Amino acid sequence: MNKNTAGQAVDFSTLDGLIGFQIRQAQLQVFNHFRKSVGMAGITPGQAGILILIRNNPAISQAALARAFGVERATLGQIITEMEAKSWVERHPSRSDRRSYALSLSPSGRSFLDEVLDRITVHEQEVTAHLSKAERQQFLRLLLKFSGDGAPKVLDEVRGNGKDRSP
Repeated sequence: MNKNTAGQAVDFSTLDGLIGFQIRQAQLQVFNHFRKSVGMAGITPGQAGILILIRNNPAISQAALARAFGVERATLGQIITEMEAKSWVERHPSRSDRRSYALSLSPSGRSFLDEVLDRITVHEQEVTAHLSKAERQQFLRLLLKFSGDGAPKVLDEVRGNGKDRSP
């Protein structure tokens, strides 16, 4: 039993055994901590992920980034426009396809990301402080197994991989 803000007991017994519910609860905890510890730099978890993907994949196209990140191209376009306005990202015509844009971090975006990554490192240590090193590694392995190559087919469809996992 947990208590809500009014102090009333709330029965979570059915939800406690549901993986999706527990993942969502963990996400809320991690995102709330991120906002307090990293977000004061003016960045969201999603924006941080996008900056990291751009840094790790120089000249990635917006379409490829949208597929990899699991968002619609139009949504990513809006996010990239916001990041351009903050001078974090530069958008250049692609050398291989004139209809698309290649993305890169601006010099200020690179230094900003370095600062953010330092904060993320502390954030990660704080949100996993109650786990041993072995537990943290196991937890991460299980999450990667759940969302990576061993993931259900629906995640591939969301990411645009289109792999058919049927026998």
